[in-house]
Amino acid sequence: MEPAVSDDLLAELADVVLRISREVDPHGARSLDIVPLTGTEALVMRWIDRNPGSTPSAVADATALKRSNLSVALGSLVAKGMVERRPDPEDARTVQLFSTELAAQSIARLHAHWATALRAALAGDERDVAATFALLTRVDEGLREATR
Repeated sequence: MEPAVSDDLLAELADVVLRISREVDPHGARSLDIVPLTGTEALVMRWIDRNPGSTPSAVADATALKRSNLSVALGSLVAKGMVERRPDPEDARTVQLFSTELAAQSIARLHAHWATALRAALAGDERDVAATFALLTRVDEGLREATR
């Protein structure tokens, strides 16, 4: 049975996603007033911000990072003032991770930048945004599951 979508179209979808990611890169030509992060730091920051109180082990598992790589990224995020380590109130041997106010400010600027860029690119035709978001979320989740 022939697949509903060709391999060529799926490859083009991946390519356009990569091109879009380069265009909305906050460290590109249109640099923003945000704390600069590496790709690994951004991955870790995104997880911690969306999952406050996570442990380093949980972050490593969720991001599929080696513990040593996570440790380096966390150390850098703490040094940049983006992440705070707090002892777990139920187990002082365990550390929980939280975004800081500086992180919240940087993330808000970044989200505003992305929204402005996408709104301008869509030129008022935002009909398919919700469906596109749902599709890309499914792809993201499917890719994560495939690598576990």
